[in-house]
Amino acid sequence: MGIEKRKSRRTDVNVYISLRQLDDKYVSGYAGDTVDVNVINISKDGMAFKSDYKFKPNTYYDTVVILANKERIATVIEIIRMSNSGDIETTYGCRFVGISKEDQFKIEVYQIVDESKNN
Repeated sequence: MGIEKRKSRRTDVNVYISLRQLDDKYVSGYAGDTVDVNVINISKDGMAFKSDYKFKPNTYYDTVVILANKERIATVIEIIRMSNSGDIETTYGCRFVGISKEDQFKIEVYQIVDESKNN
């Protein structure tokens, strides 16, 4: 594994969620349809997902992530990076916008439990 450049530890997950685009940096309501994506990892600051839908950088989406331990995390995300390694699906990186400390704690607990299962 390479050097970790992110400030928060990522944990692999395999969760499907729906994203609903917000209009004008989430000021004036919803702008589009919902899109289902496959979340591949999560940290307390953001997540990565794969999708064949073409998301634009610096766009905002409303979502609820339900982790394997049934914890729900409702947040807004901002698409900040994308990469395509020749797959049909593109991998997107996003940051959580306005995530509560309580929801960050839920992610940290999930990571601890997941890590203990894998050791």
